[in-house]
Amino acid sequence: MRGKFVPAAVVLLLAWNSQCFAVNTRHGDAVPLDTHHEATTVLPLPSAAIRSELTQQLMEVAMTGIHPVFADIWLQLIRRPELAQEPETYYRIYTLLRQFRREWHALDWDSRERFHLKKFNPSAPALSRHEYVLLLHRTDAETYINKLRPHTMSYLDSRRVLLSLLSESRKAPWPELPSVKVKPGEQNTVLPLFRNVLLRNGDLQSGALTDEQMGQPDYDAVTVQAVKHFQQRHGLEADGVIGHRTLKWLRLPPQVRAVILARSILRRDLPQNISSRRYVLVNIPEFRLRVLDKQQEIFSSRVIVGQTQRQTPILSSEISSVVVNPAWHVPESILQKDLVPKLQKDKHFLDKGQFELVDSQGMTVAPEAMVWDGTEENFPYRLRQKPGDHNALGRYKFYLPNNDAIYLHSTSSPAYFNRDLRALSSGCVRVEEADDFARLLLKGSKWNITKLEQMLKEDTTKWLSVPDPVPVYTVYWRSWVDKQGQLQFRDDIYQFDDDADMANTAVMTSLIGQHS
Repeated sequence: MRGKFVPAAVVLLLAWNSQCFAVNTRHGDAVPLDTHHEATTVLPLPSAAIRSELTQQLMEVAMTGIHPVFADIWLQLIRRPELAQEPETYYRIYTLLRQFRREWHALDWDSRERFHLKKFNPSAPALSRHEYVLLLHRTDAETYINKLRPHTMSYLDSRRVLLSLLSESRKAPWPELPSVKVKPGEQNTVLPLFRNVLLRNGDLQSGALTDEQMGQPDYDAVTVQAVKHFQQRHGLEADGVIGHRTLKWLRLPPQVRAVILARSILRRDLPQNISSRRYVLVNIPEFRLRVLDKQQEIFSSRVIVGQTQRQTPILSSEISSVVVNPAWHVPESILQKDLVPKLQKDKHFLDKGQFELVDSQGMTVAPEAMVWDGTEENFPYRLRQKPGDHNALGRYKFYLPNNDAIYLHSTSSPAYFNRDLRALSSGCVRVEEADDFARLLLKGSKWNITKLEQMLKEDTTKWLSVPDPVPVYTVYWRSWVDKQGQLQFRDDIYQFDDDADMANTAVMTSLIGQHS
């Protein structure tokens, strides 16, 4: 997407002027006035660069819908453009953003990803007026203010694309696309509409087709390639078929995309003590695991995550051990929902899957000695699957302490990694490149490659301690700008966001106007 770097609303805000600036923190509760001593401190007007930076960050946070105070302040500024040269304005914005960034970084992992900011209280300035004046008088004041930006290397790229999306939103209304399915080589009168959308999304290059070709009903090779490019950017199978999932994303207007990106910018804002070391990141909507060292990617693998009804939780833990040739102790929920019904239908199920029956005392019971009335609710045993290539966990289990009994592991069914929608597990994360992942984690330990390969030839379970336990985080990032500068989006598989209603309508109207 290409467009102007600064939205019209931001340009407008650089001309504020007023003698009063009240911030509504709880729908009408004004921020308390400063003490007499504080109020006597004369605030200087920041430089144009600082004013622009603070305004931009306020806009980005207001777009996310994270807390009503940001929308309230933004809308006050839009509705009263005379607030331009009032230093108090920027003091309020700075202290609010400073407090918010600190509290955001201190949130627990699940609250951050789900946008639960329940305890945020912006009623008191987080910085005294005197301290703020000293900050503005620093020779590196602009650099210091920029530290409020999200802590991610791709932030400026994301900001540029975000503003471009808003610029695109202010052009023509987004076309309404009918429900059709079109395959390469077919004809359909709706294709000119699709080409227009692909052009505005940046997937169909300007000038790639003549005006006459843009209006043709033939699904030509150039348009097919544009659709495939669009599908790749949205985590879809790049087959060129315009089906239900592709159509859903084609219908999404740029202003909604802008909000998804703004929320992802916020979610990607990690505390510096995390982003400054090596860690494992599992992005659930992307179905991908990465190992990053000081924000540099050193390993990547496709993964399979939990189904919608058995979601992989948002968690923060660490990988302390690699289990080679793990046995699978079947969780109670999977046992009752999945395996007992199979056992009812197939008396040879235990032998085929190499499962052992374990009684309440922890003793192994021979299948022929099983005592069971055949009903699901009265199955009296637990199941343990023997180690080996047949095992559901594959050859590796990556143990991480957590309250949800979730771990990473390999799999005996690698074909599922070829699917584009990989929310298929019962909650645990299956790692496609598990062997390389294990070797990376064990690098520098006493478990060299020769020893590891010898273990894999056997079926004996071995617990190998990781010399320096590696933090692991599961996240819910639906949009980002990749290394090639391409804007990526992913499905809201667990419904963390509500694309239609997650943004403040008044805020978005102030940025793009009335049309959609």
